[in-house]
Amino acid sequence: MKRITPLPKKLIAPCGMNCAICSRYLSYVNDLKRSQCIGCRPGNKKCTYLFGKCSGINANLKGNATASFCFECDKYPCQQINRMDDRYRSNFEMSVKGNLDCIKRIGVDKFAKEQDEEYRCSTCGGLISIHNGKCFN
Repeated sequence: MKRITPLPKKLIAPCGMNCAICSRYLSYVNDLKRSQCIGCRPGNKKCTYLFGKCSGINANLKGNATASFCFECDKYPCQQINRMDDRYRSNFEMSVKGNLDCIKRIGVDKFAKEQDEEYRCSTCGGLISIHNGKCFN
């Protein structure tokens, strides 16, 4: 059995997606021969699901200011995040905008801890994919 580690907050993407429960990330950490991703922040890339259409959450900030999450952008909620939220709510019963609201309210550390508890397999303690409901352990 694999060692169970707490969900790192670096796996909470700017859009509110928990990359740790994404099938592509779980394929990566479990070395499966499928489409893989190391997560948006660790990969230092724009959100996968926004397909590079975001002008950047830091694009309109003054000076050296930076933003960590889409809700900090003056364009939030943008058309891309609304589309992603609609798709995730209808296909996976999860809301990225709801996640962002929660992060704004309780902070990313507490949000990551709650996500870690919610998406753990009751049998082995592995993470369960939001996309197919399966444990990848």
